[in-house]
Amino acid sequence: MDAYHTIETPRAAPGAIAMIRLVHDDVASLGLIDPAMGAVRLGKLFDIDEGVIVRWDADSIVLMPHGGIAILQALSKALTELGVAHRDVVDPVAMYREAQSEIEAWMLYAIAQASSPLAIDVLLEQPKRWNALGFERVDGTDQVRDAANAAVLDRLIEAPIVAAVGRANVGKSTLINALAGEHVAIVADIAGTTRDHVGVLVNLGGLVVRWIDTPGIDERIGDGEEIEIAMRVVSQASLIVHCIDSKDDQGVLDERVESAIGTGVVRIRVGTRADLGEHACELDSAVSIGGDGQLCGIEPLVERIREALVPMGVLSETRPWRFWDGLVTQATR
Repeated sequence: MDAYHTIETPRAAPGAIAMIRLVHDDVASLGLIDPAMGAVRLGKLFDIDEGVIVRWDADSIVLMPHGGIAILQALSKALTELGVAHRDVVDPVAMYREAQSEIEAWMLYAIAQASSPLAIDVLLEQPKRWNALGFERVDGTDQVRDAANAAVLDRLIEAPIVAAVGRANVGKSTLINALAGEHVAIVADIAGTTRDHVGVLVNLGGLVVRWIDTPGIDERIGDGEEIEIAMRVVSQASLIVHCIDSKDDQGVLDERVESAIGTGVVRIRVGTRADLGEHACELDSAVSIGGDGQLCGIEPLVERIREALVPMGVLSETRPWRFWDGLVTQATR
């Protein structure tokens, strides 16, 4: 039997508990507890962590350490050094033996990977919707023409990028801190304070987005690192939040940043620091953040972003969703 391990919970985000499936015919030789079939044990994991060890089948055990990214990386490295190679591919059917169909197994795997709470109810409905069309396996489902808008719904599983752009010192970093509810970006009254892009996962009404705060760009900024960072971020963004304060009477993006935005990407013009004066530009939303941290206008902005990325009309569709397409490169059938 080939010895290998797969990480079956998201690797890019921390969690309370992670899952590593270890396939090996002599687990004890690795210095790990080897539980009996169906048994659950608590044990040391290479002096890196202490976690739950479970055996659900004859070929593998599952290690359940704490879900920190550094712990996962250290355990994977330790296993690799012992000759237990890491594999990126996973098999949802083998992972979720309780599933009644292949599509249900994929559904359970997708729930484990989904970044947004809004994904859960929609995913739970999918096996029933596909079964109503006569499908229990993913093969052949590409023939279903009347499928839901996967390009939009896939944003419930993989957090879309929202890029905050604008001139220097207009409150982009203050806005991301307010949305995240914690201090995640450097905030100061000095132009160019944000020297690199600062990103954070933010829950916007049940939709989790990867919000990235780009360096402030205006006509005083020459070609260089700030421009490269901003252009790289906006080129990958699903939505642009253009931050404008009352001192900006034109509200025009730097043409270099403008040129990097993808075709059809939604833009929302937000008047930041609305408490400091009227905005001269036409806006989609206005937000004021006072010195006491009180927010005004944040709820309409959150709703507008969520609706632009995953409209309620798409979310409430009853058509089946090929939700596994975005995950298929990580799994084998």
